[in-house]
Amino acid sequence: MAQVNPTHLYLDVDYLGSAEAFVDEVLTAINKEVLFDEFYRYEIEELCQFMHCFGAPTGTVLLQEGEAGDHLILLLSGRVIVRKTDLAGKAHSLAMVGEGSILGEMSLIDGQPRFATCIAAEATRFAVLSKSDLNEILALHPRLANKFLTMLLQIMVERLRDLGTKVVSPSSRPLV
Repeated sequence: MAQVNPTHLYLDVDYLGSAEAFVDEVLTAINKEVLFDEFYRYEIEELCQFMHCFGAPTGTVLLQEGEAGDHLILLLSGRVIVRKTDLAGKAHSLAMVGEGSILGEMSLIDGQPRFATCIAAEATRFAVLSKSDLNEILALHPRLANKFLTMLLQIMVERLRDLGTKVVSPSSRPLV
């Protein structure tokens, strides 16, 4: 049912096929990350009709800071390092994330370049959801889209709060 086949996004990794064959893994992964409401199996089955799965070896760049992006990834297995480059050009590791993590959601939502680089720290399997497929879900399955977008919003708010806590730590200096 997915309109766009995103195999062109990841030419150097294994295309594993439609996420419909990975419903159990997607269900487990998404429900690990959900903060408010769990997804039912039938909802994940609907969502998987619009997603594609890939397998990447250690060291593969899954998302590149500064590049355009119109999709997000959901980690089904493995771990990924999230890195951000400072103004001096030095890369800093922000996080190590694993199964259930969603990456690339900011660019999916706002259309801006990727915020950080995400690199497979070990062999990784992941599902991809494109902006065009999200738009199709909005049209065909509005309740599912609402639930999915609410989950993305919760993830982004949690990350923003975490960043705010780090910025206003005892070691930070006042701005005024």
